[in-house]
Amino acid sequence: MSSADVNNTKTAFVNAAVDPMLDNNVNNTPFNDLHVQFLNTLDNLENNQPNTQPTSHVLSSSSKSFSDILTSLQTLVINQNKKDNGDEFEDSPFPVLQNLDKLSLTSYSLSYYISHCLPNEQTVPVLSLINKATTMWLSQLFQFSNCGAFYTENMILSYERVILLALHRMFGPEYFSPSGLPIIYCTPDPVLISTIKRTALQLGMNEKCVQIIPCLSDVLYPYKADLKAFEIIIKNDVENGKKTLIVFARAGAHVTGQMDDIVDLKELCSKYNIWMHLSGDNLSGLALAKFKTESTPNLADSITLTPSIWLNISALPVITLFDKQYSNTEILNTYKSKCLPVWSCFQALGYDALILRIQQKFEVCHRIHSLVKKYNCLRILCETKDRNYTVPNTINDETLNEETVADIIANHRNIPELLHNLISCFIIQFVPKDCNQRVSPYYNKLNSWLGQVLEREIPEAPLELCEIETLGVVVAFSPFTILNSLVTEDDWETFSICLDQHIEILLATVDYKDKLTGLIAQLPSLEYVEIDDWAGLGAVRYVPQQWQSSAQQLATDQAKQDLNRLNVRIVQQLRSIDAAFSLGEGSDSLACVRFGMVTADTDVAELLSLVQSTGRKEEESTKYIDSMTELVKKGIETATVDLKKETEEKIWQEGILRHVPVFGNLVNWWSPPAKNAVKGRWLDLEAGVVRSTEVIYEKKAQVEDPESNESVSALPDEAPLE
Repeated sequence: MSSADVNNTKTAFVNAAVDPMLDNNVNNTPFNDLHVQFLNTLDNLENNQPNTQPTSHVLSSSSKSFSDILTSLQTLVINQNKKDNGDEFEDSPFPVLQNLDKLSLTSYSLSYYISHCLPNEQTVPVLSLINKATTMWLSQLFQFSNCGAFYTENMILSYERVILLALHRMFGPEYFSPSGLPIIYCTPDPVLISTIKRTALQLGMNEKCVQIIPCLSDVLYPYKADLKAFEIIIKNDVENGKKTLIVFARAGAHVTGQMDDIVDLKELCSKYNIWMHLSGDNLSGLALAKFKTESTPNLADSITLTPSIWLNISALPVITLFDKQYSNTEILNTYKSKCLPVWSCFQALGYDALILRIQQKFEVCHRIHSLVKKYNCLRILCETKDRNYTVPNTINDETLNEETVADIIANHRNIPELLHNLISCFIIQFVPKDCNQRVSPYYNKLNSWLGQVLEREIPEAPLELCEIETLGVVVAFSPFTILNSLVTEDDWETFSICLDQHIEILLATVDYKDKLTGLIAQLPSLEYVEIDDWAGLGAVRYVPQQWQSSAQQLATDQAKQDLNRLNVRIVQQLRSIDAAFSLGEGSDSLACVRFGMVTADTDVAELLSLVQSTGRKEEESTKYIDSMTELVKKGIETATVDLKKETEEKIWQEGILRHVPVFGNLVNWWSPPAKNAVKGRWLDLEAGVVRSTEVIYEKKAQVEDPESNESVSALPDEAPLE
């Protein structure tokens, strides 16, 4: 786009702009009333002013005021916005709406007012002018000449109408009952494939109509279409009488940032008269292009734009631009009023601010790319012509002058090349040295840990955790998916420090994990335990040496329970020293001691020694408790036998008649028995013997009668327990 074209676009924005504040008459119209009423409702909702009366499932016989109805709606939203937090409910925060968000939402009310309330002779010219102006802006901004536009609520509806346009071009008026089986081709992006299949089903097509383009065989090119294989498929379909209808391709796919070879794919589609449709965040880079000649063809027959994400404005519709020379817009059955939010917000932003918002998105992505590429341990998958997949990255920042987004825009005079060199999304993955394939399950755990801690500690960072079949778990950075990500320099500094710290932890953990088994081998009471879904250093289990020497020692369930209890007590003692220890469970369902992530200055040998020493203490403690248990048990048995023996002797000494019921009472009255009660027993834990309680009473008597010097000697029945 030349400087004259840019100026013309700016002029178009200015000429079409209408500022309600410049005309006092607007304040007295329904437009302003709707706007004020809508803003008041939003304010009440954000202030959490619910109605105490719940909404009834029975329609009220009497009418309600508009205020009561809005209050009921607010109550429903607020109540549904509460989340269960254990014992109580917490209010989830409502999204923060900026002025442009409110303008976008208000525009929907105004669009329905214009299309449903105004007379038809007013509605048609007003909406036609608005639609024409908006289409002209979109055509100039996104480098799409001779275009028509329609607006939908989501991508599926956009794809539906694009397929209808392609059907109409191929079959004419009979497009709803085609003579052959139309084939819809889709590049091998899982998100796009799922969406296209749902679209085909909603149009009444068989899912077999959707054919996936093969991807390149290279494991490091996930979801990249193999155009040579695709051409062979097209030839076979044509020979078999199938109707090659449309190709859905990507220009900056979500998560992977995938860019299909736009130029080669366009030539292939033109060769076989196939409709080509593009979608993706890199298409926003069309607005940044500074150069375009009139002879430059459109990138595709149609493109889908998502300005709500690109411009950080809520509720803007999905926009689809298409080449009018091939299509009949009457089949779209579109409502021109749906463009009003775009028309309003584009004017409120202005050309310069609109371009700046898009450029800032790319700058965030390029800046993150500059931060992460200094780590040799990270595999960076970045879809650009000049910096295609780096595996792993070994760029020296000191010798490389970083190319900014402004430099990329200025240095590329060709639109496809510009889009291929802008980064809207890229992937990082922590990998071992010289890894050119899918990582091991352990590295999947490490990458999962990295993504989770970054999400938790830097919630404003535009990242998400996902898994790619050919690579494993990866961390994707996509500024186009998060509003206002990493805005301030403090955010950037925090992100850089946090990333540096956690990469250091990953490197240290992997390094020590390789040495862990060797260190464990030097400690006879510890054994290494493999744990699924654990990204930490590893796990060990303390097993007493006598148990290790006997193959049958852990064969019983009771023995396993004892070992589990021992390791649980070890973990409890260790956690009182350091919270880095935790209780785990191995693949054999036995308890173990887990180690978390470690840093470079962690002394792993000391940690293992601490586990072993704690285990020995707990083992000795367990042995002492077991021996005391056995001692008490034997003491009780001995005391029981002694007391029974004394009771029997007492009976024979006193005579059996005294113990006969009724008659015994008469004998005891006639001749009272001697007071020689059965002696009690007590267990001396220190000496390990059972003693008679008689000695206790004699000592007590001595205390009460200090003149008595009679010594107390051990009774003959006091013997050590065997």
